[in-house]
Amino acid sequence: MVEGVIFRPSITIVYGAPGVLKSFLVADMAMCVAGSLPWLPPEPSGNAEAKATSRVPVLCLDFDNGRRRTAERVRALGTAHGLPHDTTPFHFVSMPSPWLDAASESSIAALGGILRAHDIGLCVIDNLGAVSMGADENSSDMIRVMAHLRGLAETTEAAIVLIHHQRKSTQFAARAGESLRGHSSIEAAIDLALLCEREEGASQVVVRSTKTRDVDVLPFGAVFAYTHREGTNELATARFYGIAVEGTGSDGAVRKAVLDAVSARGSLNQSQLVKEVQRTLPSVGMNRIRAVADRLVTEDALAAPTGAHGAKLYGMPPAGSQFHVGGGKPP
Repeated sequence: MVEGVIFRPSITIVYGAPGVLKSFLVADMAMCVAGSLPWLPPEPSGNAEAKATSRVPVLCLDFDNGRRRTAERVRALGTAHGLPHDTTPFHFVSMPSPWLDAASESSIAALGGILRAHDIGLCVIDNLGAVSMGADENSSDMIRVMAHLRGLAETTEAAIVLIHHQRKSTQFAARAGESLRGHSSIEAAIDLALLCEREEGASQVVVRSTKTRDVDVLPFGAVFAYTHREGTNELATARFYGIAVEGTGSDGAVRKAVLDAVSARGSLNQSQLVKEVQRTLPSVGMNRIRAVADRLVTEDALAAPTGAHGAKLYGMPPAGSQFHVGGGKPP
């Protein structure tokens, strides 16, 4: 459906921290699918490759952004892509009643009937937490929710794309996929997880796969472009262009750059570490560098004692010893 990224039937989760434009980026993708347009074409001076799409009717279900904002975004995307609103098979519903309950077999069955009746090939649900209802997303309750969504994809042969959230950076574990918030059954049930990262205030978004069951999805970038209606803050047009992403092919490149920087300098605080890594990998964001460094600490590959004024200092572990988070003695 989207070359090298989205297949049908499938379940994909697109996730990230608040404000990284993940919902807007997915809506842009969905609009391109409905209009049979290449997704993420390069900027005029860019060298990124657009992703071909296969046209299918699209349904976007918003349980997060609200009616006014969702309608404004859809209108702006359609205008930017030059798609007629009356013939483009892009459908959206915001804050519907009755609310979708993914923990309920009957509620999912009702949605399945709608998808089949309108031949929907791509269904976007924003977001997973809002439709899990009484299920605790950090418990095995999510096994039932994800099983219902898998059944929805298989019985309708649709691609289901879920918007979800990222764990707070302080909770990052050693494996990139563990940044996906919630119970392990969520990650286990999906075909693809795409992590969106964006520096605060920046227009560029970097997307990378943290789980895939099919062909590997290489990291790709997008830049947000928009205009406002004259004299207002209301969007007139909005879309994303593709940008080349270099140096982010894997966490291995970032890990090596972090270790090289610390080894060369001996001791670095967070700001210094970010600056040194970005000399080698300029497109890698601050949050990702910090997350990788913290994972290296949990793996005892780096030490992180506290310096002056409580600042975290990254350094190499003492030779012949193990460093443990929290300063405790090794067992």
